[in-house]
Amino acid sequence: MAEQKFRTDRFSEALGEGVDFAFKKLVSEIMKDGALSAKDKALIPLACAVAVKCDHCAKRHQGTSSKAGASKEEMLEAAAVAGLVRMGSGFNTASILLDDLEE
Repeated sequence: MAEQKFRTDRFSEALGEGVDFAFKKLVSEIMKDGALSAKDKALIPLACAVAVKCDHCAKRHQGTSSKAGASKEEMLEAAAVAGLVRMGSGFNTASILLDDLEE
């Protein structure tokens, strides 16, 4: 069975060759080794996908992280940090209730 294309790939291809090429070139440039390793750069979008609750993205970046050499433990830890960020963001938003309740 042929591998199904990811939604982002299908969408950029539907926009045309120019957009598709530019998007894939941008991804390639940003994700290559630099100050951060390719593995670190693969774990960051995995964590971001968890934080924004995008299941499709999380699955894609899980695969990318694995291919970049990330272990199961590294992926789970990155996802846990993302969950913590999301919880902190929720607490930050919830804290606005204190403004009215403390007056």
